[in-house]
Amino acid sequence: MTGKWKIGIAVSALLLSGCAKASTLPKKNEPLTLVVATDLHYLAPELHDQGERFQRLIEQSDGKLTEESEALADQFVQEMLQRKPQAVLLSGDLTFNGEKLSHQRLAQKLQVLTEAGIDVWVIPGNHDLNNPSAASFSQAQARSTESVSAAEFAAIYQNLSRHPALSCDPQSLSCLVPLAEDVQLLLIDANRPEDPGAVSEETRRWIVTQLEKAQADQQIVFSLSHQNLADHTAMFSSGFTARGAESVRALLSTYDVRVNFSGHMHIQHIQKQDGLTDIATSSLSVTPLHYGVITLDEDRTLHYQIESLADPDLQSQAKLCFDQITRRQTQRALETLELSPQEKAAMVELAVAMNDEIFDGTLAQNAERIRQDPAWQLWQNSGKDLFFGQYLEAMLSEATSDNNEITIALR
Repeated sequence: MTGKWKIGIAVSALLLSGCAKASTLPKKNEPLTLVVATDLHYLAPELHDQGERFQRLIEQSDGKLTEESEALADQFVQEMLQRKPQAVLLSGDLTFNGEKLSHQRLAQKLQVLTEAGIDVWVIPGNHDLNNPSAASFSQAQARSTESVSAAEFAAIYQNLSRHPALSCDPQSLSCLVPLAEDVQLLLIDANRPEDPGAVSEETRRWIVTQLEKAQADQQIVFSLSHQNLADHTAMFSSGFTARGAESVRALLSTYDVRVNFSGHMHIQHIQKQDGLTDIATSSLSVTPLHYGVITLDEDRTLHYQIESLADPDLQSQAKLCFDQITRRQTQRALETLELSPQEKAAMVELAVAMNDEIFDGTLAQNAERIRQDPAWQLWQNSGKDLFFGQYLEAMLSEATSDNNEITIALR
C-alpha cells in the first residue's frame, strides 16, 4: 500500500466518523437556513506580537484585516450563535498560511457552534495545507512554524458536525455530507499537494459515483469548493478557477447540480457558466467582512443574500486597512506619469472607491457615475497601460449587477 493511499484511507476514516454525538437531520422539505463564509485567513494570536516584522507584512499585504483576525473569528461565531443556522459552511483558506496552531485555535472556536447544535463543514484552501510560508512573527523576526498535512487537517476539524460524512474521496478531502433528509452538500477539494489547484480525474470519478447514488435516492445536491468552478472575470480566472473546472461543470450539469459556492478571489461575484451558478462570497477578512446567508424553502428554492459582520469598529478598521493598501499601491503606480499632484490624487481616490465596489459586488450599480468622473478620463487617457488601469477597465467593462443576492430553483 502506497503512502498516499494510507493517508487517503486515514483521512476518509476520520471524516466518515464525524462527531460522536449524532442528532436527527432536518426533515424532507423542511425549510433550511445555512451560512457560507470563506477566506477567513485566521492567524492565532500566539503567532504574532504586532511588532515591526508583522506590521511590515500587513503593509505589504492585499488588504486583509489580519491584525484583527482573532476579533473577526469571535464576532463571526457570536453572530452564528445568534442566527442559529442548521449548518455553517467554510470554503477554505481558514488560516493565514496553514499554521497548525491557527487551525487548532480556529477549530476550538468553531466547536462552540457544534455544541450549540450548528453543524460546521470545512474544506481547505490553497493556504491551508503543507504551507512552507507558515510562520510566527516576533519583533523584527519571522520564523517558520509547523503547518499541517491533509490527514492532520481532517483530524483537527473532524468533530465539528453531529453527522458523519456519507462518503469521502480517498484521493482528496472531498466529501459528500448530509444537510437534511433530502439535501446533500458535495465538498470539492482542489488542493492536493500532488497537484494544487486541480480537481483530479480520480476525484471526478468519485464525484460521479456519489452523484449517481444521490440521484437514485432523489437527493438535492449543491456543492462547495475553494477555487471557483466558473470563470468569473478576465482578471479573476487564471489561478482562481480550478483546473479541470470545465469537466466538473459538465458532470455537475449531468446530475442536475445547479449551484456551487466558492471563494478564493476575495471579491463578491456571481457567475453562471455551462448551467452552473458559481457564487463566490467575498473574504470574511476583507472589507466589508461578508458572509452569505442561504435559505432553502419547502419547495427547495434556494435564496442567497450577503450579510456583513455587525461590529462597526471592525468594519471601520477593515475599510481603513483595505483603502490604505489600495491608495499606497496606486500612488506608487502613478509616480511615473506626468500629471499634476491634483490629477494623480483624483485618480487615486477613484481607484480606492472602485476597488471597494469591486470587492463588495456593487461596481455595476455605480458604473455610469464612474464613467462620468473626470478622474476616469485621466485613467483612460494616461493610466490605461498601467496594471491598475487595466484592472479597473476590465472590472468595469465586465461588471454585472446582482452579485449580492440570487434565487435559484434547485428542482
